[in-house]
Order: sequence, then structure tokens, then C-alpha cells
Amino acid sequence: MFDKMRVMSLSKQFMDGQIDTDAFYQALTRTLAEEMGSTRASLWVYPDPLMRDAIECLSLYDRTDAAWSAGTTLHEADFGPYFEAMRRDNLIVASRAREHAVTACFNEVYFAPLGIYSLLDVGINVAGDPFGLFCCENTTDVLEWTPQHVDYLRQVGTLLGFAFRKARQAQAAPA
Repeated sequence: MFDKMRVMSLSKQFMDGQIDTDAFYQALTRTLAEEMGSTRASLWVYPDPLMRDAIECLSLYDRTDAAWSAGTTLHEADFGPYFEAMRRDNLIVASRAREHAVTACFNEVYFAPLGIYSLLDVGINVAGDPFGLFCCENTTDVLEWTPQHVDYLRQVGTLLGFAFRKARQAQAAPA
């Protein structure tokens, strides 16, 4: 069902320095949206991984207009139930996101204006430490997330954790 080789190839290119960070983020989010069958896919990072009280979007791909965006920051002060759940479970499966207890806080300012009905978020760790998360969203209708969707995103998160760890090591190495 899911082609892990696409993400593995991208991760290898990134670790080997064949593509820059922004190109990697864009290719990764496009690949995730296509593989997951979702309208949107994004990669978010915790500016403060210890607190995990904010997330910043590194890349969001929207298949409806084949466009990327980045830079949005969401704060726990505005979306408390969501942040609590991510710290606790490192996973949110909300096929009906507007009705889900921890994601309904996004209804008025995010889901309704963008037409989002389904959300699946999976945390990413680098060297065992929280780094960020993947977010897949579906617009126009409900997408029933399966255990296979969750497993795929978790595997991608593990792979990405290795890629970022190697990239950090390469940056820290003396020239």
C-alpha cells in the first residue's frame, strides 16, 4: 500500500548532501501527501523540544493547488488540548477532527477556514529526543485513518530521525 522506498531515497539524498534542506522538506511533504492519500501533509518542529509548547511549520504541501508554505507557528496557549495530547501520546488520530476532543480547538481558526475534516499527527524523535511531528490533513471530506497510515508515518518518522541525526553529526564535524 505505501512505498517506503520513496522516503528512504529522499532521506539518503539528504544525508549524502545531494539535496538541500528546503528541497528535502518540500519533496518529503509532497511524497507524504501522495502516499497517505491526504490533501495536505506538513513537517513541524518544536522550537523548544523540552517544553513542546509550540510548533513551527518547516514545510506544508497542499495537493489542491500543488503549493508549499512554511513559517506558521502554533502555540499551546491557543491549542492546549492538542499540545497536551502530543506530549502524552506523540500521536493524534482524528478522522473526524472537528469532533475529536483534542483537535476541536482548531475548528474556528484553522479547520473551518481551510475546509479540514481529518487530521493525523505523528511525533518525530531525533536520537531519542522530541524533534517535531508530521501532520496529514484531508479537506472536503473525512478520511478514515487506518493502522497502516499510522504505522507508515511512524516508520517515516524513524527514518527522518536517522537522517536528521546524521545531518547534525555532519554539521558538528570539524571541516
